[in-house]
Amino acid sequence: MVLYANIYDLCDNIILKEKPGGEPGENLRLLYKKSVKNIFLKSFILKSCYHPQITDKELPKYQDMIRSAMQATYENWRDPLWIETTFKPLADLLDSVKNPQWQKRKPLKAEKENPSKEEITKIIDRTMLDIFRVWKRDEKDPYFPVAAQVILSGDDHMDGANLISVLKGLGAFEYQNITFLFYLVRCFIMNSPKKLKLIRKPFNGVAEPMYQRFMWIWHRIAFSDVNFFEHLLNYLKKYHVTPDDHTQIIAIMENLIRYIVVTSQEWLESPTNRIEHPATTCLPMDDQGNPLCRLSKSDWEKKKDLGFGDYVPDTDTTFLALSMAKKWVELVKEESLEVDKDLIEECESFLNHPWVEIITEYQIGSGFNTNPPTIEITKPLDYNGSVPIWFNKCFRKSDDRVIREAIGNEICPGHNMDIFESILINRKQWNALEGDNLAFLHRLLDFHHTAYKSGNFKEESALKYYLPEIYVFYTGRMYEVFQTLSPKEKKTLDPDDKIKEIREIAIEYCKTELLGHTINPFDASLAVSALVLLKYKSKQDGVIATGLKILSKSLGEGIKGHPYKAYEWNRMRHPTRILVGSEISTSFFVMNACVEAYHYLYSDKE
Repeated sequence: MVLYANIYDLCDNIILKEKPGGEPGENLRLLYKKSVKNIFLKSFILKSCYHPQITDKELPKYQDMIRSAMQATYENWRDPLWIETTFKPLADLLDSVKNPQWQKRKPLKAEKENPSKEEITKIIDRTMLDIFRVWKRDEKDPYFPVAAQVILSGDDHMDGANLISVLKGLGAFEYQNITFLFYLVRCFIMNSPKKLKLIRKPFNGVAEPMYQRFMWIWHRIAFSDVNFFEHLLNYLKKYHVTPDDHTQIIAIMENLIRYIVVTSQEWLESPTNRIEHPATTCLPMDDQGNPLCRLSKSDWEKKKDLGFGDYVPDTDTTFLALSMAKKWVELVKEESLEVDKDLIEECESFLNHPWVEIITEYQIGSGFNTNPPTIEITKPLDYNGSVPIWFNKCFRKSDDRVIREAIGNEICPGHNMDIFESILINRKQWNALEGDNLAFLHRLLDFHHTAYKSGNFKEESALKYYLPEIYVFYTGRMYEVFQTLSPKEKKTLDPDDKIKEIREIAIEYCKTELLGHTINPFDASLAVSALVLLKYKSKQDGVIATGLKILSKSLGEGIKGHPYKAYEWNRMRHPTRILVGSEISTSFFVMNACVEAYHYLYSDKE
């Protein structure tokens, strides 16, 4: 009789009973107790998950892997050959995993007529009511909450080669340990169909609905706030707003921009030319080291255990923040608003740095090579011309070890589109269309053009934090800015009409692949927004109407007074699959789509 092992047969005697070789092994034991040995996870899921390839005969091979991890030193985790050799058994297991088809998508019949103004107005009113209601829940410290949810089945694209790439590219042994553990868990869960159904189930559309609300980790981050800020700005500029709503929205936007530019700011220096500059971090702390991102004390400690204790500001959020800082300054001037003058000065100071020169030091193909990507799992992208996610920042440990790239540095197209858009918005102040700065933009445009023309932009494996539909929506935002350039500026930036080609491919993707098949309201909001921003010419062919009809039919699907469910807005692909979103973020994206559509369909008729 062949006996199959579960994860406890494999790990317990070694991780819990054998003496660790040092701090990495001690951390592995801590993580194992807090995650794999969690009483709920053990009793209801993992205890009955057996792996058909780990028989009593094969068990020693996998136990040797666990023992090596327990005896690991700092030097081992910096040794690529040790990582490849030690974790080959796990890499092989991952290669044997067969993924179900999670996304259910059937051909979708297009609508024949656009919804009326009244139908669109109803959605806008419901989502704005939700936005105001959530903001007012905490009068002393209001915010829009976003949640993270761990999906234990892991990332569908994490095969053996990608796992080894991640383990090699991470700078924190804590993060390496938890990545190793989570993907060991993936192998057992994915080979236990009955238990997998408790973890994850197929869904309609592209973005995954967020279930298991009791597991959500709530927080406030600048990345979310910059998007919410822009959605509210669009509402002010493209919709008929009452004076009372206008007053409320301006107050909310001022709060958001303060959190983005002031609360979340820290200072860095560029890796080569040592240019001092501010940056926007997603997990700010006060002077005593306490979180300013609305994480609970227990979640803050959990973050440290998982290797997030050392957090680096990211290029994407910083450049999005620069866009919103510019838009806030301009809005205040346009409307002669009575707002915090000190905050305006902070925004102007934030913008007053040589940002194109700074970010050039990070670009692949620019001649600098001081902060390259350490993980290459966003395939099959051509990275040339792109910018990695994280800024350069080192951390000195108590024993004088210096680590950098704590959670690895990677390439994501969506981040690079936000950088492109921000530079176009601030092109005059930053001299972006001149000399070496222009050369930077040409390389960045080439990166995006290659991603689109090759079709790689449609591959979920090519995006670290996003789904392809998010990247296309960001492309629409960029295109709206591009339209504000003068003919001479457009020719200087794009002499070969690459943006025109990108636009055509993006429109076809929205029309055929998104709106031509089953989608959910979050997908629909992105498709509608993208098409409007990309200046889709036909208003009457039913394409945009199809997306709007989905938003109308789904209205009321949410719980606890929210008009819509929470969906996957962004994600992390390691240490496991982590979804990020909330009901209020869905309300924002739907509201924005309906405002864009209302303005596109009906503004010339009023």
